[in-house]
Amino acid sequence: MARLEPRSGRVRMQRHGVVYGIIVTMVMVMLPLGVRAEDATTSGQIVTRETFRNVARIASPAVVNIRIKSNILFGRAGSGSGRAVIPPMYGFDDEMREYLERLFEQQMPNMSPRDEDAFRYARSASGVIVRSDGYIVTSNHVVAEVAPEDIEVSLPDGRSFDRAEIVGQDDLTDLAVLKVAGENLPTATWGDSDQLQVGDMVVAIGNPLDFNNTVSEGIVSAKHRVIRKAPIEDLIQTTAMINPGNSGGALVNLDGQVVGINMAIATSTGLWSGLGFAIPSRTAKQVTDQIIERGKVARGYLGIEMERLTNSLAKQLSYTLDHGIVVKKVRPGSAAERAGLQRYDIVAKVNGREIKDIYDMHSSIGARSAGEEVTLEVWRDEGRPELARKEISVKLDERPSQKELQAAAPEPKAPGSPVERGLLGLKVSPAPDGKGLVVDDVEEGSPAYKVGVQRGDLILQANKKDVNSVADLQQALRGNRGGAETHLFYIERDGASVFAQIPAK
Repeated sequence: MARLEPRSGRVRMQRHGVVYGIIVTMVMVMLPLGVRAEDATTSGQIVTRETFRNVARIASPAVVNIRIKSNILFGRAGSGSGRAVIPPMYGFDDEMREYLERLFEQQMPNMSPRDEDAFRYARSASGVIVRSDGYIVTSNHVVAEVAPEDIEVSLPDGRSFDRAEIVGQDDLTDLAVLKVAGENLPTATWGDSDQLQVGDMVVAIGNPLDFNNTVSEGIVSAKHRVIRKAPIEDLIQTTAMINPGNSGGALVNLDGQVVGINMAIATSTGLWSGLGFAIPSRTAKQVTDQIIERGKVARGYLGIEMERLTNSLAKQLSYTLDHGIVVKKVRPGSAAERAGLQRYDIVAKVNGREIKDIYDMHSSIGARSAGEEVTLEVWRDEGRPELARKEISVKLDERPSQKELQAAAPEPKAPGSPVERGLLGLKVSPAPDGKGLVVDDVEEGSPAYKVGVQRGDLILQANKKDVNSVADLQQALRGNRGGAETHLFYIERDGASVFAQIPAK
């Protein structure tokens, strides 16, 4: 038989080896009651019953509840009759509005008069206090197009603020910074998201479904996820339970440090289905610091408009690799123009990293700071059968605001004298300034119609040739290189650039 020595914990085998196996199995089953971190994590911690209590104690005080006030009125103050009233401005028809009012009223019998104001909130979310004088980071989609007086912030310690200034917003990463008039507020500590590994334990803290200061645990199930909720994404995927209301809350490690800002869930029902996503603290801290210091993010900007690389477009451009984006337009005076980028260039890599799609390009450029230098791997048609590979160094500009970009967009051009001649189903006329052809009409069912060419479009190039007259267009169509199956049109529409591939037959 085996004898277990209490002090040393060693097992001595005297006779039957099978007993040793049974005891080892029992010990292994008992281990999860107090798992050593060298078995479960990489941080040297010990995961016990106290672990998550300590995480909640450290991180929860700095996670706030954000509620957005609604214009929907409830109770006696709103209607004078104790009924819920949804104003017509919301655009519902009478039947839908009455249905929603009845739905809200089902909850009214359970409310005392002083509780009625609680139903004047359109939605709730979460935020994380990052500075003791009242700066809070949250998700931009929570506060987008909301007035400061419609934002209410409450802390776990009972303090609340009935308005919050929006210091700055960054729609490219879906982050925003608020400021409340508070002092000596509890603050969160940033952790290093780059140190996270798949399998590490994490904790989500927020206000899901209006249940304040809720804590849920899980693991990092993947890194570098892109779900296309924002132009720049490099997200942490987690199994920690996240529901509506968690947006803007904290994802923390076992030291109680914020390693992510919760952003979204993968769901077909609107509720948690096992996977959530958070913006890494590396990105969140950089964006938050810049907004606090400057009111905006000095984000890197190349100055191009891009097209997704499809198989047909790659064939049209004689490109054989399976990654990259196509340059549609180079903005005048931009970093791209100074570096010599051209329309139809294919950007395959940024600093050695392959570019799979437009989101990759946004992340590779937009996540960098203005003034930073990057190296682009570019493939260009120089008149040879194969494309030429180039490496181009670019010093990034600062990204203009959306208003500045819209202001710089060219005005649509009115047609000149109509030309009664159809090509691929198009009726075109020279632009008044002689640059390009304006589409006066598109024959329904024609090749041009089927690929989305529209009346008012300005055709500037066909098959990479400038077209300023119908004769130019005819010559460009006849000269389609290699008998390609489609004609490549470069079009400007409402200030944006478009590639259209019109079938040649």
